[in-house]
Amino acid sequence: MLEALHMYRAAEAAMRRRTGTAMGLGENDLLALRFILDQRAGGHPVASKDITRYLGISSASTSVLLRRLESGGFIERRENMADRRSSEIVPTPAAEGDTGPMLAIAQNSMAAAIQTLSVEEARVVTRFLTMMRETVDRIGSAT
Repeated sequence: MLEALHMYRAAEAAMRRRTGTAMGLGENDLLALRFILDQRAGGHPVASKDITRYLGISSASTSVLLRRLESGGFIERRENMADRRSSEIVPTPAAEGDTGPMLAIAQNSMAAAIQTLSVEEARVVTRFLTMMRETVDRIGSAT
């Protein structure tokens, strides 16, 4: 099972590299953009510290990454209405449009693969992936 998980992770990383190359973004840039888009879709504001924490990189590296995304037209920084001392990072319509079709194809393909599983098989896979996520979340954390 772990070998299959490693192979999946490698394939997913390769897909991210291909997508990033097509969009002119590095892997961390694409991961940050995906995080920003996901958080925005969930109604959660994003600050640079959130990206720093999510990617596990320094504040300085986050600043450089955000400048690249901003100069590429993928994000904008706006005044955070709740905390006027910080800015909120929002995706541009171009970011949503550029990533949307590629991600929709990937999402539809993965959904089709899931449909081949029985309800019980899907339950087992979901439980396994949840346990793996919880395990890796604990690795290197302070708690």
